[in-house]
Amino acid sequence: MRRPVRIGLTVAAAIVTAGASSMLIRALVTNGDAPVPVSPEQMATLSSDTFRVGIDGASGGVFELSHPADSYGTTFVANPDIHPDWDIDDSRWVGDLVMRVDGAERLTSASDDIRTVASSGDRVVVAYDGEAAREDGIRGFGLTETYALTGEDRDVFDWSITLTNPSSEPLTIEDLGVPMLMNAWWNAGDQTAIYEQNVVRHSYVAGDGSYAYWQRPNGEGPFLVMVPKPGTSLEFRDKSRTGQTIFGELDPAWEGLVTFAIHSAVLQPEREGKIGGYLPATSGTVPAGGSASYGFTFRWAADYTDLRDVLFDAGVVDVVSLPGMVVPTDTDVTLAVRATGGIEGVAGEDGRSVSVTSVGTRNGYELYRLTMPRLGPNKVTVTFDGGRTSVLQYYAIAPVETLIDSHARFLVDHQQARTEHDYDGAFLQWSMATGKPVSWHDYPGGGWKEWMAGGSDDSGLAPALYLARKNLTSPDQAEIDALDRYIDSFLLGYLQAATEDGERTWQVYRWYDGCDGTPCDQGVWRAYNYTHIANTYVAMYEVATTYPNLETARPAREYLDLAFRTLEAMFTKIPLPTPIGDAAHDLGLMGEGTYPEILAALDGEGMIAQAAALRSLLDAKSETLFAQKYPFASEASIDTTGFEASYVFAKMYDDEALKDRVQRSSLAARGMQPLWYYYGSDNRHMGESWWNLGYETQLGAWQQQDYLREEMAAGDRDFDESMRSTYGALLAGWANINAGQISADPANIGAASWQYQSQLGVPEPNWAFMPQIDGWWAWSGEADLGFWGGLRASEVAVVEDRIVGLYAYGGDLSASASGLSIVPRDGVRQRATFYQHGGFRFELTGARYARATVDNALTEITLAVEHGAAGGGAFTMRLSRAVDGTYAVEVDGEAAGSLAVEGGAGTATVDLPGGSGEVRLTRELAPASR
Repeated sequence: MRRPVRIGLTVAAAIVTAGASSMLIRALVTNGDAPVPVSPEQMATLSSDTFRVGIDGASGGVFELSHPADSYGTTFVANPDIHPDWDIDDSRWVGDLVMRVDGAERLTSASDDIRTVASSGDRVVVAYDGEAAREDGIRGFGLTETYALTGEDRDVFDWSITLTNPSSEPLTIEDLGVPMLMNAWWNAGDQTAIYEQNVVRHSYVAGDGSYAYWQRPNGEGPFLVMVPKPGTSLEFRDKSRTGQTIFGELDPAWEGLVTFAIHSAVLQPEREGKIGGYLPATSGTVPAGGSASYGFTFRWAADYTDLRDVLFDAGVVDVVSLPGMVVPTDTDVTLAVRATGGIEGVAGEDGRSVSVTSVGTRNGYELYRLTMPRLGPNKVTVTFDGGRTSVLQYYAIAPVETLIDSHARFLVDHQQARTEHDYDGAFLQWSMATGKPVSWHDYPGGGWKEWMAGGSDDSGLAPALYLARKNLTSPDQAEIDALDRYIDSFLLGYLQAATEDGERTWQVYRWYDGCDGTPCDQGVWRAYNYTHIANTYVAMYEVATTYPNLETARPAREYLDLAFRTLEAMFTKIPLPTPIGDAAHDLGLMGEGTYPEILAALDGEGMIAQAAALRSLLDAKSETLFAQKYPFASEASIDTTGFEASYVFAKMYDDEALKDRVQRSSLAARGMQPLWYYYGSDNRHMGESWWNLGYETQLGAWQQQDYLREEMAAGDRDFDESMRSTYGALLAGWANINAGQISADPANIGAASWQYQSQLGVPEPNWAFMPQIDGWWAWSGEADLGFWGGLRASEVAVVEDRIVGLYAYGGDLSASASGLSIVPRDGVRQRATFYQHGGFRFELTGARYARATVDNALTEITLAVEHGAAGGGAFTMRLSRAVDGTYAVEVDGEAAGSLAVEGGAGTATVDLPGGSGEVRLTRELAPASR
């Protein structure tokens, strides 16, 4: 139903709307304060310095919702010009309502014949009076939707919904849903349009404290914030799934229409198996001869810090939870909450043994300490403003170090193929549904077998990558032996066995596809595979260098040479064209963040020609990436996989603008809501519905953390919010490792889940073969790529959070008059950054610490150190952003050399012959001048 451009009764203001091709001129329909009917050809418009709102005279839908001062001119809602296919009689525009009243479906879109739209200077009223002709139209009650700009500066967009009951019997509202059809149809061919004109949603369905906000994927404000008015509560989030009307999910362009339910007594049980809920379903009542009112307010937030104030001003609970919403059982939660109506209490879910202790107030927030001893989901309810409630959802996991070690053992013991076929040594997926590997010769069916069981791509190559990196932190000879078997048997013996004129080409076949000797599919074009293999070789080089007493199949330098040859083949030996274009040169690939380390290693080994060759290849790629404003494209329409590479290239080649753009975009892709499946998780597949806690949750957190450390200062406006997002993401990814919270089957302890599907129900059709366990995908998939990123980024981060004060992410912190002491809980125990001390940082290689004490002057550092290898040996300690000078090094009170710091940085090798000891660094006073 294509409509003409609508012209108002009186042209009071011409409005230019960016992002709408033919709806460029709208007219303000006014006549003083007297309501003026708006014809179907007209658009009623409300405007102020902060809002531009247009309500369609034909459908009553909100077709324009933007900020007049927005430099991008983004229209946040969908309309017929943005997506004409949605302009149908049975519409779902913003402003449409989907109801079930007294057992009958009632739709505003089915009520054109009784709809009137009227406008005055300060409000627009969409009314439904009488009986609609259609059976599913509004019947038996009246409905009025009123839109107004309120507040002293008309900076609040108010949407009020009133149902009136003219009958002598009460009406039961079983379902009341609010479709939010926003501007989120992704055009994969135009990354600039996606990042500047589309919007991404972050929702929090939590009862009275619910909210949602939309922002551009580039992270630049303003954000549109929707908050229920008092008396309105959200309890369920429905979504149109693939094939479910024209509004259903359409991969890779459209997540599917999301509808927020105020009541869902029929809807929620009806959707079971397709879309699941987390809160009880309710119904409402309209008394005989009475009315019931609901509503929402919309405000703009300039940034993440302002978002907190907007939520507070709107009357819901502003929540800060450290270290995040996924929390190890050996870590307490610090919870800070505030609300304009006051906080009345915080309580844990019955039967979950959640301990809640009030610990005072700070900066207007009520502070609580929470402990969660039971693994898995834990709800915490905040009561505020006279009995209203907001439900926070946490997820308790085993201690991170326990998860890291158990998963490494599981990979070796259960996921490495031992077979007479040529995938011997490969790491296969594990299925928690069957309790065994997903192998070529015992395949459970469904999906793309080569991808699922071929031992390659992210799902097959990432386990070895994770295992190799883990052994740099905590070496284990059996795990190293397994890695060498993987390299010799599967990589060099099969995937990289291609030759030309009798010489190995170092190209990478796509996967094992049932053909021994060489694959049936001789394609070597998948650039994404090369980086994983190269990084595995690099990690083995680092293991061999760091722990020379451990046995490896080849000298350290040979692993580094394998890495170089693999990268050289990626850039120079992939024949074009390919199904994914010239990905090696044009796309940011996962794992490219290691280039600076690889170049440093090549230089350090005297491999000058190789280093020069790699730099030349990277120079060329940098030019391709820098020619794009948003060089984040991938195989998906909108993705987060390119952030890591784009950031590292920007860092290597001093592109400050791109570094900033990556950080803003990465933060925008992550949830900040207090729901464990959204907080820190990246929205890398069209929206937040089902690709939750995927590998980019942790992998992308690495570059966010590097940006925090290298590009931001602790006092920067959004520093605290960025840190919360980053560390919340690092912890969230560890939830995918099973310690019994996903599957209680002993055969699955240490296994991993690919991702979580927050919409619950069966997977979308392309993934219908994937078994699930309470929303968790039962196959391990690509999860190890995220864990690799988690290992690279894990550290203790000490901050002076503006809300909760002094805090240590990833560790227990105690403060004294002279300094700070930390006990690491990050799982790696090799790094700590003290942001409140200007970013002072120490890092160990070859050893781990159990406790660290740093004095306030940063002149004395004491560490309880454990060497990584049995029997002890030397380890390396690096200081950065430290006080310049010479530091005496002692081990258990005995002199053990010195460490010189110049320009804030210094490195020393320390011998730890006993395997453990107390290492103390003390800055020596400069000699008195003569």
